[in-house]
Amino acid sequence: MASHINRVRGGYGVMEGRQVTSGLLLATLMVLLPLAGCTGAFTTVTPTARLSVDVDMIDVGEAVNFDARASTSPDPTLIVDYHWDFGTSQRNTTQGYVSQVFDEPGRFEIRLTVINDVGGEDSDVVTIYVNEYPIAAVSGPTVVKTSTIVTMDGSTSSDPEGGILEYAWDLDWSVDSNADGNFQNDIDDTNESISFFAERSQNRTGSLTVTDDRGAATTIVWELRILERTFNVTWRHQTMKVSWDGYLQQGESYEINHIPGEGGRILEFNGTLELDRDFVPAGLPPEDNFSMMLQIPDSSWAAKTKTTQHNITEASTGSIEGTGLNPYSTEPQTFTADSEDELLATLLAEPGARFGQGDWIWTITADEADPDIPIDGVDPDEGNNWTLEVEFVVLIPIILEVGLL
Repeated sequence: MASHINRVRGGYGVMEGRQVTSGLLLATLMVLLPLAGCTGAFTTVTPTARLSVDVDMIDVGEAVNFDARASTSPDPTLIVDYHWDFGTSQRNTTQGYVSQVFDEPGRFEIRLTVINDVGGEDSDVVTIYVNEYPIAAVSGPTVVKTSTIVTMDGSTSSDPEGGILEYAWDLDWSVDSNADGNFQNDIDDTNESISFFAERSQNRTGSLTVTDDRGAATTIVWELRILERTFNVTWRHQTMKVSWDGYLQQGESYEINHIPGEGGRILEFNGTLELDRDFVPAGLPPEDNFSMMLQIPDSSWAAKTKTTQHNITEASTGSIEGTGLNPYSTEPQTFTADSEDELLATLLAEPGARFGQGDWIWTITADEADPDIPIDGVDPDEGNNWTLEVEFVVLIPIILEVGLL
């Protein structure tokens, strides 16, 4: 009996060991069976990054649009994150399109990293060049007087990248020299430095625009105060004489046209017409007499006279005269003007001080050239010789500049 029990136990023990081994195998199979055919379960799926830009060369302060929408990830995975490294900053987005402003010059490598929903990632790189604007500089005077040659120098302008600069000067913002309606975009000169004549007093504003070899431009505005000049004026009396002569027969006329006292004011004048004497015995027909007329059209003034013989020992004469014709100051006066020529024109055009300007027209007519005593029945002199002498007193302005810069 005992022997039987041992075999049974021994048999039982063998059977129990087989049962344990079979259970472990079954558990292992149950775990591995659902994964059959899924060999990629232990391999990360990698996306493909694609990055493009709308422009790869810009100036400082401008923006670049970055487009990563062409990036892909194998089905059924999806790109869930875009990581942007701009060199000076970083950001993450869930969309594949961004814009970035670059405020610093230089060469930048922009790296895009795309990440999918199973942790796979890929990167792409583009290079952006950011150009620094040129530096515009102008040196020159800030205050001058009229009739001065002004020089503005832009040669100290520079390009940080060492490029060649182009220059464009607009010399006066109050003038639209190209007639396009914009007073601040004219190109009056393209040299490094320019010179111009300060003809009139004004507060002038102008500009210099420098452009580098990549098309970036910087404009600097300059201002110039142009002052009037100061003059002292005194009036000097100057006497001038002119004369004409000729011969007229009865009924003839002679006209003289001239402009006296240019550059000054006529203060007074006297014009005397004198005829040659006729030797006429007492009691016979009188000596010849002529008439004389003076017209000054710009002054709306005219006068007429006739020669007469004041006594038998003198020739016949006639005069036209005027005094105190224009005002003037006996003391020095101070004026401001853009130039001496402008001041002279102003003085001569002063209201109430323009008498005698323009043409003077003298007309001499032989209206009483009476026949002389006939000799053998013939009048030996059917006319007469005449002489016109005019004396002017002209006020000449003496203009002296004072207060030079």
